[in-house]
Amino acid sequence: MGEGQAERDRLGPPRDDVVERDPPGRPASVVPDLGHNARQGLSRPAAFAVDVVGYGIGAVLAGVASVRGGKAVHPSGVVYRARLVIEGAAAAPRGSTLLSEPSTRHALVRFSRSVGLPRPLPDLLGVSLRVLDAYGRGRHQDFLTVSSIDLAVLHHIFVPAGDVQQRPYSSSLPYRAAGDRFLLGVIPDRASPRPSGEDEFDRLGRAAATGRLAFGLAVAPIGGRFRRVGALQVENRLPDTLDALRFNPFNCGGGLEPAGWLNRLRDYAYPLSQAAWSRRDGRTQAQHLAEHELAGITSNSRAVDSAAGETPARR
Repeated sequence: MGEGQAERDRLGPPRDDVVERDPPGRPASVVPDLGHNARQGLSRPAAFAVDVVGYGIGAVLAGVASVRGGKAVHPSGVVYRARLVIEGAAAAPRGSTLLSEPSTRHALVRFSRSVGLPRPLPDLLGVSLRVLDAYGRGRHQDFLTVSSIDLAVLHHIFVPAGDVQQRPYSSSLPYRAAGDRFLLGVIPDRASPRPSGEDEFDRLGRAAATGRLAFGLAVAPIGGRFRRVGALQVENRLPDTLDALRFNPFNCGGGLEPAGWLNRLRDYAYPLSQAAWSRRDGRTQAQHLAEHELAGITSNSRAVDSAAGETPARR
């Protein structure tokens, strides 16, 4: 029995009341409310300018996705179950309930190579984190980060890496929570095992299999360094079908949101690129299957918590 089928059998079918579906009659390749987040709070001329630039960037990335037959960047990766422990650290932005209030939450984490350079050349590595039910049933939080440097100013740039535990990861673009602006980071834990292996994903799998692979979740002022606010404990690898999940920085809430003009443009780039990718060779079906798998995992996590009498704030 394959790994994907074994996971599906273990989870069972998702319950109808928790499956997040596209609206009836709307295929996954249709982009709802494109640019809605980008235009919020802008005057009509400013919104028009954002539309022009946003559609232009989105069209370029959609073209790249069509040519590649996959995601424009970070086309393939591996997805793991994870547990996010928020520590209530003093460095956490008070305006974000997720980052400031002590809790333990279920999560998924995707590790990926961005450009797709041939190994053993280093590549820009990505960590995408989805915190399940962060703000209620089906209201997840996504964080997208790329390998970088933990130094003021330099944590805005992308830096290639040859191993998933070699460098810190940075959101590069800022978040806002109340009056705070900051970057979000994922920081390798020095105490985590670092086994040998054929490539970065093989080493990742071996490290995760020990049960001791962890990263720190951190925030950094725009002009400062990362400070830890939580721990990300990487657990078992999930079926490859989940690699088709669509992450988006505007999956957010609890007072936390992407900030700045460049982030506004991502509200066009991500959906247009993902829609172009979904139209190729049955990719829409792959996205639906990934969402189905996600619904099953989320439902299973809720059932485990319910049986234990736990809520995210109490775990």
